[in-house]
Amino acid sequence: MSQVFGTPRRPAYMVTRTDQQGRPISLDLRPPEGNSVLFTGSPGMGKSLELDRAQQLARQNDWTCVRVDASPREPLENRFVRAVSEDLGGLRKRHGYFSLRKLKKTLRDLTQRSRSQQNGAELRFGVAPVQAVVKKQWEAPGKDGVGSTLNELADNLGELAAKKGQPVMLMVDNLDVASERDLAALTELSAHLERNGQPVYLVGAGGEMAATRLMTASGGMSGIATGVAGRFDVRECRPLADDQLRPAVTEPLRQAGIPYQPDAVENLLKAANGNPSRLRDLADNAVQLAHPPYGVTADVAKLATNQVNARSRVFYQAAWNTCSDAEKDLLAKVAVRGPRGLAMSGETQAAGPGKWQALDTARQGLVARGMLRDNGQRVSLADPGLQDWVQTRVGQSAAHAGVALPGSPAPAITPPGSGRHRQTTNNTTRQVGNTTFTVNR
Repeated sequence: MSQVFGTPRRPAYMVTRTDQQGRPISLDLRPPEGNSVLFTGSPGMGKSLELDRAQQLARQNDWTCVRVDASPREPLENRFVRAVSEDLGGLRKRHGYFSLRKLKKTLRDLTQRSRSQQNGAELRFGVAPVQAVVKKQWEAPGKDGVGSTLNELADNLGELAAKKGQPVMLMVDNLDVASERDLAALTELSAHLERNGQPVYLVGAGGEMAATRLMTASGGMSGIATGVAGRFDVRECRPLADDQLRPAVTEPLRQAGIPYQPDAVENLLKAANGNPSRLRDLADNAVQLAHPPYGVTADVAKLATNQVNARSRVFYQAAWNTCSDAEKDLLAKVAVRGPRGLAMSGETQAAGPGKWQALDTARQGLVARGMLRDNGQRVSLADPGLQDWVQTRVGQSAAHAGVALPGSPAPAITPPGSGRHRQTTNNTTRQVGNTTFTVNR
C-alpha cells in the first residue's frame, strides 16, 4: 500500500462529516448534546476514526479517557477495569497519589467481585487413567451486575475529574459484537450518567443496527427503549457525496506531485460509492499502476478498479456463503437493478401475507452486515464490486427465475490453484460487511 493516502485510522486528508442539518458530527468540532453519544454506520465509513478524533481531543486537553473494544467473550466491566488499572500511572500524575485511593479500592473490589461471580462444575466419566471430563462455567446471579459495576467506576472517575473541572470520556468501539448483557449495561450506564449530571460521557460506535440493538436490550418497544433513543446523541457516518470525497483523492495526489486526470478521479469516486475506505484502496492501487509523466489516467483508474474487484472475488464468495436463501434471493434482485436499487414497498406487496416478514428479515440482516444500503424507500448494494460479482454469480439461472435479464453472463468462478489467482503462502484479510475473512493466496 502506498503512503500517499495514509491509512484508515490516519488518512492523509480528513473529511469533515456533517449530518442532515449540515452540522459536523465529530466531537472535536461539535460537543455532545447529552451524556451519551453513538456513532453508527456501515463498515469502512469512519466510526473508529471519529472515536480517534475524540480521543485525541481528550489527550490534547489532558482529560481522562478510557477506551475499550466490545467482545463477545469478555464482559465490558472486565475490560474497563483492566483499562483503568493500566492507566493508574497517568491518573496519578493527573490527580495525585492520595486522590486515587478511592478509585484503587473500587478497582480491587470490582476485580474480586468479578472473580467471585464465576461459578463452575466439573463431571468425570470413566475409570482412571481413561476419563472424560466435562466442565461448565457460568456467572453467579447477584445484585451487583455489569451495569452497577460500570456505574460505580464512572462515578469514581467523575469525582476525580470534577475536582479539576474536566470531563471524562468512556469509549466503547465495535458494539456490533457486544452481548445483550453488555448492551443492557450500557443503556443503564447512559441513564445513570444523565441522572448524576457529572461531566462523564459515554461514547460508542457500532453498525447500522447498533441503536436498534441498544433499544432491544433495554426493553424492546417499551417506554424504557424510547428513553434510550432519546438519551443517545446518534451521529450517523453516512456514505459520503462525491463532492465531499473528491479532495480525499486530489489533495494527497497534489501534495505528492502525482499528476492526474479529472476523469480518473471521477471513475474512482464512482467505484467507491461513497465509501472512504474503498476509495483509499482504489486510489492506492491506481498510484501503484501509474507511470510518469502521465500519472493517474482514466485507463489507470479503470484498471485499478478491475484489479481491486478481482482480488475481492474470494471475499464476495465467502460473504455470499454466509447468507440465507432469502438473503441471496434479495441480493440477486437488488444487484440486477443496478445502482438505482430496488423499491422495497413493491417487493413487500408482491411477497404477500405471511411471506413479507422473511423478506424484511433478510433486508435487515444484509443492512446490518453492511452489504445493502437502505434509504427508507429503496435498497442498493453498498459495494459496486459486489454488485458486479452477484450479477455474474446469479447468471442464467436468475434469468429463468425472472430476476436477471436474458443473456446475462454465466458464472465465472476460477478454480483454486489455477490461473493468476492461484493459492500461495500469503494471507489476505478483507472485510465484507461486518464479517472479516482471512484467506490463503
